[in-house]
Amino acid sequence: MGELELSDGLSLWLAIAVVPLLLTACTSFTKVSVVLSALRVGLGAERILPWGSVFALAVVMTGVIMAPIGLATAASIEASGGLGHLAGGLSTWESWSAWETALEPLVSFMTTHADVQELEFFAGLQGLDSGHPLVLIPAFLVTELASAFAMAVVILVPLVAVDVLLAQLYALIGLPGQSQPLVALPAKLLLFLAVDGWDVVLGGLVEAYQ
Repeated sequence: MGELELSDGLSLWLAIAVVPLLLTACTSFTKVSVVLSALRVGLGAERILPWGSVFALAVVMTGVIMAPIGLATAASIEASGGLGHLAGGLSTWESWSAWETALEPLVSFMTTHADVQELEFFAGLQGLDSGHPLVLIPAFLVTELASAFAMAVVILVPLVAVDVLLAQLYALIGLPGQSQPLVALPAKLLLFLAVDGWDVVLGGLVEAYQ
């Protein structure tokens, strides 16, 4: 089979296109963003806590979690000859092994945090080895989503309980339900602050990767 050559320009655009995939599917960003979004919805604070703030916090927390992996990966890339050398290696399919070596810290991180059953599922689904990127990336991403949903449930249950209690109280005293969200928001914010909610949520996210 002949060697498939890629132009330097196409290699550069391919590398640029891969970066967003790595940042979203191969890091903690997906899990962090889902958990923070669930918190925002559970508090009913969509108007006072804009999505831009949630996104910024998700990016910052992803940086905190991924910093050791990022530093190790950067050192591995440098040891492999630097980005210039690796980008040039994209011109042939045989050179992808160099990228696999350079990204070993990130691959190890994903393998550690991917559920074994998900790895086996995607490996059997595609007939590939469990270490193949087409197996590892979706297995890691599905594992992250499952973990994020589990954390979201823990966050949402007490907040939903506040809504249910207020609904029952409004029904008992005969008040109109239109004003319930105005009462529920400060009640849930007070509950969240009383238990140091930011420390609990953000600390739980960081500790999940340690």
